Amino acid sequence: MRQVESRPNKGGEVPYDTIVLKKEGSIATVILNRPEVMNAISPQMFDELNDSLGDVAGDKDIRVVVLTGAGHAFSASVDIEAESDGKDRFLPDLSPEAQRRFVQDVPQRVTKAIFNLEKPTIAMVNGPAVGDAFDWVLACDLRVASTNAKFMCGFIRMGLIPDTGATWFYPRLLGLTRALELLFTEDWLDADEAYRIGLLNRLVPPEELESATMALAKKVAGQAPIAVKLAKMHVYRGLQMSLHESLDMAASDEVMALGTQDHKEALAAFRKRRRPVFKGK
Repeated sequence: MRQVESRPNKGGEVPYDTIVLKKEGSIATVILNRPEVMNAISPQMFDELNDSLGDVAGDKDIRVVVLTGAGHAFSASVDIEAESDGKDRFLPDLSPEAQRRFVQDVPQRVTKAIFNLEKPTIAMVNGPAVGDAFDWVLACDLRVASTNAKFMCGFIRMGLIPDTGATWFYPRLLGLTRALELLFTEDWLDADEAYRIGLLNRLVPPEELESATMALAKKVAGQAPIAVKLAKMHVYRGLQMSLHESLDMAASDEVMALGTQDHKEALAAFRKRRRPVFKGK
């Protein structure tokens, strides 16, 4: 696996073979880039996704991360052709323990990298998102989709249990009954229904997808980075806490926020009737 190195944010693209990492100002876009096979996830793509997510996590200039796919699909999940060529995550000549470690160290590592990013993440869903890719969409904080988007579990039909987060994300984001139906039936969840049940933040025509996503990304990136980071952390940790525990944590972190330059800048901007310019300090 490639060594993750923090690359200076000078804008433009960071070179990879199966993905594209673009940095434009305070926004990084990670693009699954195998459109000829609907961005099916190869072993190399797993590797490069883990590397790129490590890159943006360590880049202090990046405030928002967008995840999307090239062409007409977000991703058709794992590349079956690559698996049949002897690169299967469940390779027959690996021991069960080696198979388990591979699942944890490669596909699951991507889910954890997305979910654990301290910066806000937005899935820009341009088309079908299946299996691992659907789980990665759900691992993002916000989701903007075009009317061409649709979603499927994809594991059960292959005789497999979902291993990149579906059984954790589905009940929390879709509700228990709908989650079990999608898992058991392998039916598609179309974009209209996903928006109706609140899974999507925005649903737009295909030609408006990028502009709508970037407008949302820029709006989030314009907020106070430390406060956004803390708010994200409080929401997710709060799901596992009582109200009293959450309030105690908020009280401690508010003391820290009150001492930031961003808070002082917000006060100065309010008094002068101007927009604040936050620096994440």
